[in-house]
Amino acid sequence: MISFDIVNEPTSAEAFSVSYTCLLIPRSPLQDLNNELSSSLQNWLVSICESKHWQIEFQTVREGYFQWGLRFSSPIQIGQFMKEIRTRTSELVLDHFSDLRDGTTTDFWAPGYLVVLGTRPHPQALIEHYIKLIRRQQGN
Repeated sequence: MISFDIVNEPTSAEAFSVSYTCLLIPRSPLQDLNNELSSSLQNWLVSICESKHWQIEFQTVREGYFQWGLRFSSPIQIGQFMKEIRTRTSELVLDHFSDLRDGTTTDFWAPGYLVVLGTRPHPQALIEHYIKLIRRQQGN
């Protein structure tokens, strides 16, 4: 008869965490994510993530894009958290910065998003390529 020793090793949520780096760009190529809008976006992302128990690894707001890294301790679909963040931030931007409303859409962000596994900021060349691709798709 063969015998085996079974050893139970402790596990933690950290052992099962997954991280993503995410990026959204404004719908309008003329829209600048200025200082006031920049700080609001960062604060709103913190609130959204705290309410969902998602951990923010970093945030970057530049003139033409909003980028952040998130860590999740339980499985979640990319489309699920991106829809939540894009919908909520769009609502907040358009509610608090009414001059940015154009009356044609309820989405402040351009169609699509860029999400990569891990929490390293996207290389600038990738960001520029993504922005050009989206603007071309928009006919700009």
